[in-house]
Amino acid sequence: MDISCNNIEFSRDEFTLGADARFSEGLHIVTGRIGSGKSTLAALLAGIGKPDKGTITTEGIGSRIFSMQFPEYHLTHMTIGKEIESWDLDLEPVMNTAGLRYKENRDPMTLSRGELKRLHLACIIQKEYDLMILDEPFSSLDCIWKRNFRDMLDEIRGGVRIIFTHESKILPDYDHLWNISDGILSKTE
Repeated sequence: MDISCNNIEFSRDEFTLGADARFSEGLHIVTGRIGSGKSTLAALLAGIGKPDKGTITTEGIGSRIFSMQFPEYHLTHMTIGKEIESWDLDLEPVMNTAGLRYKENRDPMTLSRGELKRLHLACIIQKEYDLMILDEPFSSLDCIWKRNFRDMLDEIRGGVRIIFTHESKILPDYDHLWNISDGILSKTE
């Protein structure tokens, strides 16, 4: 099970992103400064857009999830409860995981960005995916919730999991560490 960047290049204005990499089963962390191309690479791997050169291929990948940095982009329903049901999940475990008990009838747009992020991540970690791509999953979370979700991500086994983040202090235990610098993705360990 893997997803590969085969000598890809993607250019926008004066910026060019290049990657030649194979993301195999396990947890991969992709770091880089803000503006380095992390979100662009995440979107390309998720199939949102195509590289200008090269190809992205998968092997053995069936189910997949892509989480963008801003959780409000993922909302589809008018109440928190209906949002959770749209994921085909049981209400109570998600509400407890997200720290939102008894708020199932609220409009999700009345939640803070941190609460929205917790709701979205709680929905994601309730299921198993062959490919999980999380773009800045710790943004908008305070230190306590960053640690909580880091610990939950540590418990997930199986599949290809790729986290794109500029976070350096609170990271789950990873199998592979990558960095994007000067528009080039490289493995650091």
